[in-house]
Amino acid sequence: MKALVYLLAILFIAASCDLLNSDSKSSDSIGGSTDIPINTVGTTFANNVVVGFNSYQGSIGITNVSSDGVATVKFQATIPANIPILQGIKPKYKDASGKLVCEWMFKMTDEGILDYNNKDHKPFVLVKYDGKVGDKYTLEKSDGTTIVREVVRKSSDDDFYWNGMIIKTIDVEQSSNIPGVENITYFCNHKFGVVAVRVNMEDGTKPQLNLVPSKY
Repeated sequence: MKALVYLLAILFIAASCDLLNSDSKSSDSIGGSTDIPINTVGTTFANNVVVGFNSYQGSIGITNVSSDGVATVKFQATIPANIPILQGIKPKYKDASGKLVCEWMFKMTDEGILDYNNKDHKPFVLVKYDGKVGDKYTLEKSDGTTIVREVVRKSSDDDFYWNGMIIKTIDVEQSSNIPGVENITYFCNHKFGVVAVRVNMEDGTKPQLNLVPSKY
């Protein structure tokens, strides 16, 4: 079961780091201030990976924030050798010893989140907190393919249990070309950022990565 922790983490990275493709309409900017707690150097993100009735923990952290507010988020892990699908991870995401090393680039503001983790490192909307159900954010890549994200749900009441609280979320779905993965859903909150990532598997299982920032 420990290998599933790495699998989920890598699927999360895949959603952000151009291992997936999708289709639809585009947006590359958000407003708001980056002077918020979750967008500062030293902020860590405790994670709880839930697979069925089992759960595991790890950590992610911001190592740098540029002058224009773009945060570098670093993740490292050993890639288990007994899961064939993971042996196809691109070399650029591995260090000399074969361990997974990935740095994500995000701009987190009080109005939404951009990521820069696609093939061309273009800014791409992950979520806008004032978005509405049906809004789509699409990035056209230099290779002619597109990545699509769509707002599929937005809470009107506090209804998402997280970190001992019940909060509102705006849920953004991204399609997947990973065998066995139907799609991936990001659950976002205007104060806490991305609070969960759910991998919806074709076999009906839904492993989930829950994120809790140390500052908010």
